[in-house]
Amino acid sequence: MKSETDLKNTIQKAQRADQLLNDPLIQEFIISLRGDLLNKFESTSLDDDKERLDAWQQSQVLNKFLDKFTKAIKDGKTANLTLMERAKKHLRNVI
Repeated sequence: MKSETDLKNTIQKAQRADQLLNDPLIQEFIISLRGDLLNKFESTSLDDDKERLDAWQQSQVLNKFLDKFTKAIKDGKTANLTLMERAKKHLRNVI
């Protein structure tokens, strides 16, 4: 079980990840990069397996990067719910 400090740190990390992921400049860069990778993939010839594989792998790296942000945000929501449940339980014990 995570400590209250760990949960709060997870929540702060999630808030920062959410701010970054939803920053308009970052969004613009992500969209541009995805477009570049798609263009690179589509512009390679069918014979050029290496170039197509490189573009696909780069796309997968970008997806993994974005997945890390998404996971951090989800973990923060879970940590927040856990803290709220602990607070409710503590409040019930006090009353």
